[in-house]
Amino acid sequence: MKKLIARAALLLLVPMFASAQDADRQYHGQGYGFFGLGTSMSYSFYHPTVWQLGFGGEGFLYKVGLGAELGYVHWGANENQAWMPSGDVSYHFRGNRARARVDPFVLGGATMYAPTSHGARGAPAGNFGGGVNLWFQELAALRLEVRDHVSNNRSFGPGNHYLSFRVGITFRQDQGLAQAKAFGGRRSIAERSALGGSTIVTAAFT
Repeated sequence: MKKLIARAALLLLVPMFASAQDADRQYHGQGYGFFGLGTSMSYSFYHPTVWQLGFGGEGFLYKVGLGAELGYVHWGANENQAWMPSGDVSYHFRGNRARARVDPFVLGGATMYAPTSHGARGAPAGNFGGGVNLWFQELAALRLEVRDHVSNNRSFGPGNHYLSFRVGITFRQDQGLAQAKAFGGRRSIAERSALGGSTIVTAAFT
């Protein structure tokens, strides 16, 4: 009887251990896509509406991320438009663990305005901002962000300040699936623990 109770207690602890492992699991990278709508201003002109589409990604070292993105921006009444590649450093206050369902962050970096609408060669700029990822699932989140692009170039770009509000989706890969592919279909620790628990049940009641 004591052995049966001990096995039942162990059976209860195994799923808890596996769940804790999943919650502490760290992700080393993520990607995102976004739509941005904002406004811009300069010393000599003002554009009330600027919109942008883009995508990007970042890799993590615990709370610090290093990322890159590519955006396409449109402003003004004369079909002004440009590509906007950026490189950024980010800081995620909750780290990169799976249990961090609310993930606030700040970031900043360098940007280049690469025109498609007229003959200018482009202009360097900086960007900074912040936002939050709301993980409604472990592998997908709603991304809300405010970003300001700053440039000293007065003749090209949406303005010296281009401030936008962004809405997008952040996604990351299933680490268990990645491990299975990397190790030829081997099961994750949590899966092996769960299977171990099933074996204990069988042993306990036979």
